[in-house]
Amino acid sequence: MFETLRVNDKSGVPVWVQIRNHMIFLIRSGQLRPGDTLPTVRELAIQLGVNYNTIHKVYQDLETDGLVLSGRGKRSTIAEIDREELALPDSPVDVVIEELVRVVGETGIAYADAMARVEGALAPFKDDGGER
Repeated sequence: MFETLRVNDKSGVPVWVQIRNHMIFLIRSGQLRPGDTLPTVRELAIQLGVNYNTIHKVYQDLETDGLVLSGRGKRSTIAEIDREELALPDSPVDVVIEELVRVVGETGIAYADAMARVEGALAPFKDDGGER
């Protein structure tokens, strides 16, 4: 499930935030469900090639948000989440857009720059009607 996650050291977004955002996407989109067991901190750190403390920080942050349950000596699991409270968007695209808006706000990128980047990223879809 985390095989698709690629950490970008040059993005300007801290690595732990990139990983956290990806995990939130997996939870909100239903790819990770309540009761699912997460890799250990060490396993995920090795898999992603990041520091152990980075993953520990992600897991702690997700636990603080009530998305992950963990305990000393126990594997971390996805918490039972009130889907209504999460106000899940209608499509995975909406989840990504929400995360984009949040990250743009956190990094302080100017509106025009953010829009130019989005337009550039979507340019390949312009002529084919969005079909890939």
